[in-house]
Amino acid sequence: MSTSGPGVDTHEMVLIHRVIRREFGQLPQLLRSAANDRARSKVIGAHAREMLDFLHTHHTGEDELLFPLLHERAALDAELMDRMDAQHAQVDAAVAAVGAELAAWTASADAAAGERMAALIDATMPTLIDHLAEEEQKLLPIVSVTLTQSEWDALGKHGMSAIPLTRRLVVLGHIIEETDDAERQRFMRVVPAPARLAYKLIGRRQFTRETTAIRG
Repeated sequence: MSTSGPGVDTHEMVLIHRVIRREFGQLPQLLRSAANDRARSKVIGAHAREMLDFLHTHHTGEDELLFPLLHERAALDAELMDRMDAQHAQVDAAVAAVGAELAAWTASADAAAGERMAALIDATMPTLIDHLAEEEQKLLPIVSVTLTQSEWDALGKHGMSAIPLTRRLVVLGHIIEETDDAERQRFMRVVPAPARLAYKLIGRRQFTRETTAIRG
């Protein structure tokens, strides 16, 4: 890929957003489904922790690697960026609040704690959905003509570096779960060949096994 000038394919972020919408949309029901069931709370708790970390990493990558470049190079709508920042703060506060209760709930399956976390995610979802949609509609077109390929790739590397090696194939499964054939082929081109092979041989089954246990 060229790294010498602007013009990047930002559709990867649309796929990441798809994971966030789907998995956080399901989390409240999953948390409630594990009330007083410690075997299930361990399964759901591990998944919730992974998704909280996934969203946190996504936001920190934008805050550190994306937004500063846009502010420096593009004529941005000040109200839009203030809104983006406020939405990040609101969502990040909810992520932190859920994360603070999650370990204890995972061990106890306490119904009241599970309901508190579920209700907080429910209350945060409208802001999160609006944020992702506006980012796709208003920011990604600017990003595509503002960042170089190497700068865009750095954002992806930031996200990947936060995922433990043993979890990367499962996360890959989440990313391509709802892709059509064209999207999947397009995304897999940026995945290293060894990882593509490992997903085919091992990862797909691991992802299917885990999501079946999580979703029931």
